[in-house]
Amino acid sequence: MKLTPIIAALRARCVIFENRVAGAAQFKDLPEVGKMRLPSAYVVPGDDSPGEQKSQTDYWQNLTEGFSVIVFVSNGRDERGQFASYDVVHDVRQMLFKALLGWNPEERGNPITYTGGTLLDVNRHELSYQFDFSVVTELSEDDTRQQDELQDLDDFKTLAIDVDFIDPGHGPDGNIEHHLEINLPS
Repeated sequence: MKLTPIIAALRARCVIFENRVAGAAQFKDLPEVGKMRLPSAYVVPGDDSPGEQKSQTDYWQNLTEGFSVIVFVSNGRDERGQFASYDVVHDVRQMLFKALLGWNPEERGNPITYTGGTLLDVNRHELSYQFDFSVVTELSEDDTRQQDELQDLDDFKTLAIDVDFIDPGHGPDGNIEHHLEINLPS
């Protein structure tokens, strides 16, 4: 699943971030000086979970692709001296839901669903929270090598049929009694 459309949707629909939404490459091992101003969000790939292969003649399998939005918000005290970041997490979750849930970012996928959230870290300066989402896509023979190999086969031109009569009680004797060839039009 491509995460670039997810990042673009969050930048456009979650005004709290003021375009401070980045991808996994920007998130990994950030030094303090490399972090974006708060609040900010990072979109990172999650786990893929395949379902059973449902067909015996071709390929048909569901694939659940996950991604996470890791949000950093200020954990400073508000005017009452309380930490307001937990309320901000609730507000951010609602914005993420409005931006992502029910949206189908890919042609063959299903709409995005929410799968849960986790508090990652909290200190006096910031709170980080991970929101997890998933999309179920359907894999078919078009996604496999099998379809390419079938396309590379020569056209079916001739049907050849050999008939070996069964001698009652003894089975086929190996002698071909009839042969038929049908040439198909090109």
